[in-house]
Amino acid sequence: MPYTWAMLTDTISLEGGQGALLAFLPQPDPDTIAAAAVALANTDGGAIVIGLDGQGVYRGPLDGAEVARALRAAAECCTPPIPLGTPEIISTPGGPALAVRVPRGRRVHALSDGSVLARSDFGNRALSGDEIRGLLSARANGDFEAEAVPGARIADLDPALLAAFMVARARRLGRPVEDVPLDALGAITPDHGVTVAGLLLFGHDPARWLPQAGAQLIRYLGPAGDAHVAFQRSFAAPLAPLLDQLWEAIREQMRAPAGEPDALEYPAAAVREVLANAVCHRDYRLRERITVRVFADCLEVTSPGGLPAFLTTAHLVGGRYSRNPRLAGALAQWRHTRGMGGGVLRILHAMDRQGARPPLIETGPYSVTVRLFNECTPGAGASAPPPEDALNVCQRAALAYVRAHGSITFHELRALHPTLRPDLLQRDLSALVQGGYLRRVGGRTGAYYLLP
Repeated sequence: MPYTWAMLTDTISLEGGQGALLAFLPQPDPDTIAAAAVALANTDGGAIVIGLDGQGVYRGPLDGAEVARALRAAAECCTPPIPLGTPEIISTPGGPALAVRVPRGRRVHALSDGSVLARSDFGNRALSGDEIRGLLSARANGDFEAEAVPGARIADLDPALLAAFMVARARRLGRPVEDVPLDALGAITPDHGVTVAGLLLFGHDPARWLPQAGAQLIRYLGPAGDAHVAFQRSFAAPLAPLLDQLWEAIREQMRAPAGEPDALEYPAAAVREVLANAVCHRDYRLRERITVRVFADCLEVTSPGGLPAFLTTAHLVGGRYSRNPRLAGALAQWRHTRGMGGGVLRILHAMDRQGARPPLIETGPYSVTVRLFNECTPGAGASAPPPEDALNVCQRAALAYVRAHGSITFHELRALHPTLRPDLLQRDLSALVQGGYLRRVGGRTGAYYLLP
Protein backbone atom coordinates (compact mmCIF):
# COMPACT_ATOMS: atom_id res chain seq x y z
CA MET A 1 0.00 0.00 0.00
CA PRO A 2 1.46 3.42 -0.91
CA TYR A 3 2.34 5.93 1.76
CA THR A 4 -0.83 7.91 1.28
CA TRP A 5 -3.15 8.31 -1.64
CA ALA A 6 -3.07 12.12 -1.29
CA MET A 7 0.57 12.74 -2.25
CA LEU A 8 0.50 10.14 -5.02
CA THR A 9 -2.76 11.13 -6.73
CA ASP A 10 -3.74 14.71 -5.81
CA THR A 11 -2.78 17.77 -7.80
CA ILE A 12 0.67 19.11 -6.90
CA SER A 13 0.41 22.66 -5.61
CA LEU A 14 3.36 25.04 -5.87
CA GLU A 15 1.76 27.88 -3.88
CA GLY A 16 3.69 27.30 -0.68
CA GLY A 17 7.05 26.90 -2.40
CA GLN A 18 9.41 24.03 -1.78
CA GLY A 19 9.53 22.38 1.62
CA ALA A 20 9.28 19.02 3.33
CA LEU A 21 7.13 17.50 0.57
CA LEU A 22 8.42 19.42 -2.47
CA ALA A 23 11.94 19.81 -3.86
CA PHE A 24 12.64 22.34 -6.65
CA LEU A 25 15.55 21.67 -9.02
CA PRO A 26 16.44 24.15 -11.80
CA GLN A 27 18.02 21.52 -14.10
CA PRO A 28 17.77 17.72 -14.50
CA ASP A 29 21.04 16.86 -12.75
CA PRO A 30 21.14 13.13 -11.80
CA ASP A 31 23.04 13.69 -8.53
CA THR A 32 20.66 16.35 -7.19
CA ILE A 33 17.63 14.33 -8.32
CA ALA A 34 18.99 11.27 -6.49
CA ALA A 35 19.64 13.27 -3.32
CA ALA A 36 16.11 14.72 -3.33
CA ALA A 37 14.58 11.29 -4.06
CA VAL A 38 16.47 9.62 -1.19
CA ALA A 39 15.55 12.43 1.24
CA LEU A 40 11.85 12.34 0.30
CA ALA A 41 11.62 8.53 0.32
CA ASN A 42 13.21 8.37 3.77
CA THR A 43 10.77 10.91 5.14
CA ASP A 44 7.15 11.18 3.99
CA GLY A 45 7.43 11.06 0.22
CA GLY A 46 6.51 13.99 -2.01
CA ALA A 47 7.50 15.31 -5.42
CA ILE A 48 10.54 16.69 -7.25
CA VAL A 49 9.77 19.63 -9.54
CA ILE A 50 12.39 20.15 -12.27
CA GLY A 51 12.61 23.57 -13.93
CA LEU A 52 12.24 25.82 -10.86
CA ASP A 53 15.00 27.22 -8.67
CA GLY A 54 14.86 27.35 -4.88
CA GLN A 55 12.72 30.51 -4.96
CA GLY A 56 10.27 28.99 -7.43
CA VAL A 57 11.53 31.01 -10.40
CA TYR A 58 11.20 29.25 -13.76
CA ARG A 59 14.55 28.15 -15.26
CA GLY A 60 13.33 26.19 -18.32
CA PRO A 61 12.66 25.25 -21.02
CA LEU A 62 13.38 21.57 -20.45
CA ASP A 63 14.35 18.79 -22.82
CA GLY A 64 12.10 15.78 -22.12
CA ALA A 65 14.68 13.29 -23.33
CA GLU A 66 17.35 14.83 -21.11
CA VAL A 67 15.02 14.66 -18.10
CA ALA A 68 14.27 10.98 -18.80
CA ARG A 69 18.01 10.18 -18.98
CA ALA A 70 18.66 12.05 -15.74
CA LEU A 71 15.88 10.15 -13.94
CA ARG A 72 17.29 6.79 -15.06
CA ALA A 73 20.79 7.80 -13.95
CA ALA A 74 19.44 9.11 -10.61
CA ALA A 75 17.67 5.80 -9.93
CA GLU A 76 20.99 3.99 -10.30
CA CYS A 77 22.49 6.22 -7.57
CA CYS A 78 19.90 5.11 -4.99
CA THR A 79 20.23 1.98 -2.84
CA PRO A 80 17.79 0.30 -2.87
CA PRO A 81 16.36 1.78 -6.10
CA ILE A 82 13.56 4.32 -5.81
CA PRO A 83 10.75 4.09 -8.36
CA LEU A 84 10.57 7.43 -10.19
CA GLY A 85 7.43 7.55 -12.30
CA THR A 86 6.66 9.34 -15.53
CA PRO A 87 7.09 13.12 -15.17
CA GLU A 88 3.95 15.26 -15.06
CA ILE A 89 3.71 18.66 -16.72
CA ILE A 90 3.17 21.46 -14.17
CA SER A 91 2.11 24.90 -15.36
CA THR A 92 4.03 27.83 -13.89
CA PRO A 93 3.93 31.57 -14.76
CA GLY A 94 7.28 31.21 -16.54
CA GLY A 95 6.53 28.04 -18.45
CA PRO A 96 5.97 24.30 -18.04
CA ALA A 97 7.98 22.44 -15.39
CA LEU A 98 8.13 18.67 -14.86
CA ALA A 99 7.20 16.95 -11.59
CA VAL A 100 8.15 13.44 -10.49
CA ARG A 101 6.34 11.87 -7.54
CA VAL A 102 8.40 10.01 -4.94
CA PRO A 103 6.62 7.48 -2.69
CA ARG A 104 7.53 7.08 0.96
CA GLY A 105 9.94 4.16 1.16
CA ARG A 106 9.31 0.91 2.98
CA ARG A 107 13.06 0.59 3.56
CA VAL A 108 15.87 3.03 4.33
CA HIS A 109 17.41 4.48 1.16
CA ALA A 110 20.98 5.73 0.71
CA LEU A 111 23.05 7.36 -2.01
CA SER A 112 25.87 5.49 -3.73
CA ASP A 113 28.39 6.99 -1.27
CA GLY A 114 26.43 5.53 1.66
CA SER A 115 24.94 8.81 2.95
CA VAL A 116 21.36 8.68 4.23
CA LEU A 117 19.32 11.87 3.80
CA ALA A 118 16.00 13.09 5.19
CA ARG A 119 13.80 15.94 4.01
CA SER A 120 12.65 18.94 6.07
CA ASP A 121 11.14 22.35 5.39
CA PHE A 122 14.73 23.59 5.03
CA GLY A 123 15.85 21.04 2.42
CA ASN A 124 17.84 17.80 2.57
CA ARG A 125 19.71 16.81 5.73
CA ALA A 126 22.27 14.06 6.25
CA LEU A 127 21.37 11.81 9.17
CA SER A 128 23.81 10.85 11.91
CA GLY A 129 24.50 7.26 12.91
CA ASP A 130 21.98 7.36 15.77
CA GLU A 131 19.36 8.94 13.51
CA ILE A 132 19.88 6.27 10.87
CA ARG A 133 19.39 3.59 13.51
CA GLY A 134 16.15 5.32 14.56
CA LEU A 135 14.93 5.33 10.96
CA LEU A 136 15.89 1.66 10.51
CA SER A 137 13.93 0.77 13.65
CA ALA A 138 10.88 2.70 12.46
CA ARG A 139 10.95 1.00 9.06
CA ALA A 140 11.44 -2.42 10.66
CA ASN A 141 8.37 -1.91 12.87
CA GLY A 142 6.24 -1.29 9.78
CA ASP A 143 3.08 0.80 9.59
CA PHE A 144 0.74 -0.24 12.39
CA GLU A 145 -2.00 1.99 10.97
CA ALA A 146 -2.01 -0.17 7.80
CA GLU A 147 -2.43 -3.46 9.65
CA ALA A 148 -5.77 -5.26 9.56
CA VAL A 149 -7.76 -5.33 12.80
CA PRO A 150 -8.74 -8.95 13.57
CA GLY A 151 -12.50 -9.42 13.26
CA ALA A 152 -13.30 -5.95 11.90
CA ARG A 153 -15.38 -5.82 8.71
CA ILE A 154 -16.29 -3.16 6.16
CA ALA A 155 -19.73 -3.00 7.80
CA ASP A 156 -17.97 -1.57 10.88
CA LEU A 157 -17.19 1.62 8.90
CA ASP A 158 -19.66 4.53 9.00
CA PRO A 159 -20.93 5.52 5.51
CA ALA A 160 -21.91 8.98 6.79
CA LEU A 161 -18.34 9.67 7.93
CA LEU A 162 -16.98 8.45 4.61
CA ALA A 163 -19.38 10.74 2.75
CA ALA A 164 -18.45 13.71 4.94
CA PHE A 165 -14.78 13.03 4.25
CA MET A 166 -15.34 12.91 0.48
CA VAL A 167 -17.18 16.25 0.60
CA ALA A 168 -14.41 17.86 2.69
CA ARG A 169 -11.75 16.46 0.37
CA ALA A 170 -13.55 17.74 -2.74
CA ARG A 171 -13.96 21.19 -1.18
CA ARG A 172 -10.28 21.35 -0.26
CA LEU A 173 -9.15 20.27 -3.73
CA GLY A 174 -11.71 22.39 -5.59
CA ARG A 175 -13.09 19.33 -7.36
CA PRO A 176 -16.50 17.68 -7.69
CA VAL A 177 -17.23 15.03 -5.11
CA GLU A 178 -15.92 11.68 -6.32
CA ASP A 179 -15.71 8.19 -4.89
CA VAL A 180 -12.27 7.12 -3.71
CA PRO A 181 -11.82 3.37 -3.21
CA LEU A 182 -11.50 2.28 0.39
CA ASP A 183 -8.18 0.59 -0.31
CA ALA A 184 -6.83 3.81 -1.83
CA LEU A 185 -7.83 5.59 1.38
CA GLY A 186 -5.87 3.05 3.41
CA ALA A 187 -9.11 2.00 5.12
CA ILE A 188 -9.05 -1.62 3.98
CA THR A 189 -6.43 -4.17 2.97
CA PRO A 190 -6.30 -5.89 -0.44
CA ASP A 191 -8.19 -8.88 1.02
CA HIS A 192 -10.91 -6.54 2.42
CA GLY A 193 -9.79 -6.50 6.03
CA VAL A 194 -10.34 -3.20 7.86
CA THR A 195 -7.16 -1.39 8.86
CA VAL A 196 -6.32 0.46 12.05
CA ALA A 197 -6.44 3.71 10.05
CA GLY A 198 -9.84 2.79 8.60
CA LEU A 199 -11.37 2.22 12.04
CA LEU A 200 -9.78 5.31 13.57
CA LEU A 201 -11.01 7.55 10.75
CA PHE A 202 -14.34 6.02 9.75
CA GLY A 203 -15.32 3.39 12.32
CA HIS A 204 -18.76 3.28 13.92
CA ASP A 205 -17.10 2.53 17.28
CA PRO A 206 -13.29 2.63 17.13
CA ALA A 207 -12.98 2.06 20.90
CA ARG A 208 -14.57 -1.38 20.54
CA TRP A 209 -11.55 -2.51 18.57
CA LEU A 210 -8.91 -0.05 19.79
CA PRO A 211 -9.63 1.04 23.40
CA GLN A 212 -6.49 3.19 23.35
CA ALA A 213 -7.91 5.34 20.54
CA GLY A 214 -9.81 7.69 22.85
CA ALA A 215 -8.74 10.60 25.03
CA GLN A 216 -9.33 12.00 28.49
CA LEU A 217 -9.59 15.57 29.72
CA ILE A 218 -8.73 16.43 33.33
CA ARG A 219 -9.26 19.89 34.84
CA TYR A 220 -7.23 20.72 37.94
CA LEU A 221 -7.65 23.46 40.48
CA GLY A 222 -4.49 25.46 40.95
CA PRO A 223 -1.22 25.55 39.00
CA ALA A 224 0.70 22.53 37.75
CA GLY A 225 2.45 20.74 40.57
CA ASP A 226 0.05 22.02 43.22
CA ALA A 227 -3.45 21.09 42.14
CA HIS A 228 -6.23 18.59 42.68
CA VAL A 229 -8.77 17.24 40.20
CA ALA A 230 -11.94 19.25 39.73
CA PHE A 231 -13.34 17.66 36.57
CA GLN A 232 -12.63 14.61 34.41
CA ARG A 233 -14.18 13.37 31.18
CA SER A 234 -13.40 10.61 28.68
CA PHE A 235 -13.90 10.72 24.91
CA ALA A 236 -14.27 7.91 22.38
CA ALA A 237 -15.06 8.70 18.73
CA PRO A 238 -13.52 8.56 15.25
CA LEU A 239 -10.63 11.00 14.97
CA ALA A 240 -12.35 13.94 13.25
CA PRO A 241 -15.30 14.07 15.69
CA LEU A 242 -12.88 13.32 18.54
CA LEU A 243 -10.85 16.42 17.71
CA ASP A 244 -14.00 18.57 17.62
CA GLN A 245 -15.29 17.16 20.93
CA LEU A 246 -11.95 17.66 22.65
CA TRP A 247 -11.66 21.24 21.43
CA GLU A 248 -15.18 22.16 22.57
CA ALA A 249 -14.58 20.62 26.00
CA ILE A 250 -11.25 22.44 26.38
CA ARG A 251 -12.80 25.72 25.25
CA GLU A 252 -15.45 25.38 27.95
CA GLN A 253 -12.70 25.06 30.55
CA MET A 254 -10.87 28.22 29.49
CA ARG A 255 -11.14 31.42 31.48
CA ALA A 256 -11.27 34.70 29.57
CA PRO A 257 -8.33 37.09 29.96
CA ALA A 258 -9.08 40.03 32.23
CA GLY A 259 -11.11 42.67 30.41
CA GLU A 260 -11.49 40.51 27.26
CA PRO A 261 -14.64 38.40 27.68
CA ASP A 262 -14.60 37.24 24.04
CA ALA A 263 -10.93 36.22 24.03
CA LEU A 264 -9.57 32.76 24.75
CA GLU A 265 -7.02 31.82 27.37
CA TYR A 266 -5.09 29.85 24.73
CA PRO A 267 -5.21 30.55 20.98
CA ALA A 268 -7.51 28.15 19.17
CA ALA A 269 -4.99 27.60 16.38
CA ALA A 270 -2.33 26.42 18.83
CA VAL A 271 -4.59 24.13 20.83
CA ARG A 272 -6.15 22.52 17.75
CA GLU A 273 -2.74 21.97 16.17
CA VAL A 274 -1.42 20.31 19.34
CA LEU A 275 -4.48 18.03 19.46
CA ALA A 276 -4.18 17.13 15.76
CA ASN A 277 -0.49 16.32 16.19
CA ALA A 278 -1.31 14.11 19.16
CA VAL A 279 -3.88 11.98 17.33
CA CYS A 280 -1.85 11.86 14.08
CA HIS A 281 1.54 10.96 15.47
CA ARG A 282 0.89 8.95 18.63
CA ASP A 283 1.86 5.27 18.76
CA TYR A 284 -1.38 3.30 18.56
CA ARG A 285 0.42 0.12 19.60
CA LEU A 286 0.54 1.47 23.15
CA ARG A 287 -2.53 0.96 25.32
CA GLU A 288 -2.59 4.44 26.86
CA ARG A 289 -4.93 7.17 25.69
CA ILE A 290 -4.13 10.78 24.89
CA THR A 291 -4.45 12.89 28.04
CA VAL A 292 -5.25 16.60 28.16
CA ARG A 293 -4.61 18.35 31.48
CA VAL A 294 -5.84 21.87 32.19
CA PHE A 295 -4.19 23.74 35.07
CA ALA A 296 -4.60 27.32 36.24
CA ASP A 297 -1.34 28.32 34.55
CA CYS A 298 -0.95 25.90 31.63
CA LEU A 299 -2.53 23.33 29.36
CA GLU A 300 -0.69 20.15 28.47
CA VAL A 301 -1.36 17.36 25.99
CA THR A 302 0.41 14.02 26.44
CA SER A 303 0.57 11.67 23.48
CA PRO A 304 1.60 8.00 23.91
CA GLY A 305 4.82 7.11 22.08
CA GLY A 306 8.10 8.99 21.83
CA LEU A 307 9.24 10.95 18.79
CA PRO A 308 9.36 8.65 15.76
CA ALA A 309 12.38 7.56 13.71
CA PHE A 310 15.16 10.19 13.59
CA LEU A 311 13.20 13.14 15.01
CA THR A 312 14.53 14.95 18.08
CA THR A 313 13.38 18.14 19.78
CA ALA A 314 16.25 19.94 18.01
CA HIS A 315 14.72 19.13 14.62
CA LEU A 316 10.99 19.49 15.37
CA VAL A 317 10.77 22.93 13.77
CA GLY A 318 10.91 22.28 10.05
CA GLY A 319 11.51 18.56 10.47
CA ARG A 320 9.00 15.86 9.77
CA TYR A 321 8.40 12.13 9.93
CA SER A 322 4.86 10.80 10.21
CA ARG A 323 4.38 7.72 12.34
CA ASN A 324 0.86 7.44 10.86
CA PRO A 325 1.00 9.08 7.40
CA ARG A 326 -2.47 7.91 6.36
CA LEU A 327 -4.04 9.53 9.42
CA ALA A 328 -2.02 12.70 8.91
CA GLY A 329 -2.97 12.90 5.24
CA ALA A 330 -6.66 12.26 5.88
CA LEU A 331 -6.95 14.86 8.65
CA ALA A 332 -5.22 17.40 6.40
CA GLN A 333 -7.83 16.68 3.74
CA TRP A 334 -10.53 17.04 6.41
CA ARG A 335 -9.03 20.46 7.28
CA HIS A 336 -8.25 19.50 10.86
CA THR A 337 -4.71 20.59 10.08
CA ARG A 338 -3.60 23.33 7.70
CA GLY A 339 -1.46 20.89 5.79
CA MET A 340 1.15 18.17 6.06
CA GLY A 341 4.04 19.42 8.16
CA GLY A 342 4.88 22.77 9.80
CA GLY A 343 2.62 22.17 12.80
CA VAL A 344 5.20 23.05 15.46
CA LEU A 345 5.97 26.33 13.71
CA ARG A 346 2.28 27.19 13.54
CA ILE A 347 1.97 26.54 17.28
CA LEU A 348 4.94 28.79 18.00
CA HIS A 349 3.51 31.60 15.86
CA ALA A 350 0.06 31.35 17.44
CA MET A 351 1.44 31.53 20.97
CA ASP A 352 3.75 34.40 20.02
CA ARG A 353 0.86 36.41 18.54
CA GLN A 354 -0.97 36.05 21.87
CA GLY A 355 2.10 37.27 23.74
CA ALA A 356 2.52 34.00 25.62
CA ARG A 357 5.81 32.28 26.36
CA PRO A 358 6.89 29.55 23.92
CA PRO A 359 5.45 26.08 24.48
CA LEU A 360 7.51 23.45 26.26
CA ILE A 361 7.91 20.06 24.57
CA GLU A 362 9.02 17.17 26.76
CA THR A 363 9.87 13.84 25.15
CA GLY A 364 10.54 10.40 26.52
CA PRO A 365 10.76 6.90 25.08
CA TYR A 366 7.01 6.35 25.44
CA SER A 367 5.40 9.78 25.46
CA VAL A 368 5.50 13.34 24.15
CA THR A 369 4.00 16.19 26.19
CA VAL A 370 3.34 19.66 24.78
CA ARG A 371 2.68 22.33 27.39
CA LEU A 372 1.08 25.69 26.52
CA PHE A 373 1.31 28.54 29.04
CA ASN A 374 -1.27 31.24 29.57
CA GLU A 375 -0.81 34.89 30.45
CA CYS A 376 -4.01 35.33 32.44
CA THR A 377 -4.11 36.66 35.97
CA PRO A 378 -7.22 35.15 37.56
CA GLY A 379 -9.54 37.79 38.83
CA ALA A 380 -7.40 40.71 37.65
CA GLY A 381 -9.48 43.77 36.97
CA ALA A 382 -12.70 42.17 38.20
CA SER A 383 -14.90 44.23 40.46
CA ALA A 384 -15.48 42.87 43.94
CA PRO A 385 -18.85 41.17 44.50
CA PRO A 386 -21.36 42.87 46.77
CA PRO A 387 -21.46 42.03 50.51
CA GLU A 388 -22.69 38.56 51.40
CA ASP A 389 -25.39 39.82 53.78
CA ALA A 390 -28.01 39.55 51.04
CA LEU A 391 -27.26 35.87 50.34
CA ASN A 392 -29.50 33.11 51.63
CA VAL A 393 -28.33 30.21 53.79
CA CYS A 394 -27.82 27.85 50.83
CA GLN A 395 -25.76 30.40 48.90
CA ARG A 396 -23.55 31.17 51.91
CA ALA A 397 -23.01 27.43 52.46
CA ALA A 398 -22.01 27.04 48.79
CA LEU A 399 -19.44 29.83 49.08
CA ALA A 400 -18.01 28.34 52.27
CA TYR A 401 -17.73 24.95 50.57
CA VAL A 402 -15.82 26.46 47.63
CA ARG A 403 -13.41 28.26 49.96
CA ALA A 404 -12.76 25.00 51.80
CA HIS A 405 -12.56 22.61 48.83
CA GLY A 406 -11.68 24.81 45.84
CA SER A 407 -14.86 24.14 43.85
CA ILE A 408 -18.43 22.91 44.04
CA THR A 409 -20.74 21.05 41.68
CA PHE A 410 -24.52 20.93 41.59
CA HIS A 411 -24.46 17.39 43.01
CA GLU A 412 -22.23 18.47 45.90
CA LEU A 413 -24.58 21.34 46.70
CA ARG A 414 -27.52 18.96 46.58
CA ALA A 415 -25.74 16.67 49.06
CA LEU A 416 -25.41 19.66 51.42
CA HIS A 417 -29.14 20.50 51.09
CA PRO A 418 -30.98 17.26 50.21
CA THR A 419 -34.39 18.66 51.17
CA LEU A 420 -34.32 21.60 48.74
CA ARG A 421 -35.77 21.30 45.23
CA PRO A 422 -33.14 20.87 42.46
CA ASP A 423 -34.42 23.89 40.53
CA LEU A 424 -33.97 26.12 43.60
CA LEU A 425 -30.41 24.85 44.10
CA GLN A 426 -29.56 25.57 40.47
CA ARG A 427 -31.11 29.02 40.78
CA ASP A 428 -28.92 29.74 43.82
CA LEU A 429 -25.78 28.72 41.91
CA SER A 430 -26.78 30.86 38.93
CA ALA A 431 -27.39 33.82 41.21
CA LEU A 432 -23.92 33.44 42.72
CA VAL A 433 -22.44 33.52 39.21
CA GLN A 434 -24.50 36.55 38.16
CA GLY A 435 -23.55 38.35 41.37
CA GLY A 436 -19.82 37.80 40.79
CA TYR A 437 -19.32 35.48 43.76
CA LEU A 438 -18.53 32.39 41.67
CA ARG A 439 -17.41 31.51 38.17
CA ARG A 440 -18.93 28.61 36.24
CA VAL A 441 -16.65 26.30 34.27
CA GLY A 442 -17.93 23.70 31.78
CA GLY A 443 -21.17 23.08 29.93
CA ARG A 444 -24.45 21.53 30.92
CA THR A 445 -22.85 18.25 31.97
CA GLY A 446 -19.91 18.28 34.34
CA ALA A 447 -20.14 21.98 35.21
CA TYR A 448 -18.45 23.13 38.39
CA TYR A 449 -18.06 26.47 40.16
CA LEU A 450 -14.92 28.30 41.34
CA LEU A 451 -14.11 31.57 43.01
CA PRO A 452 -13.74 34.28 40.31
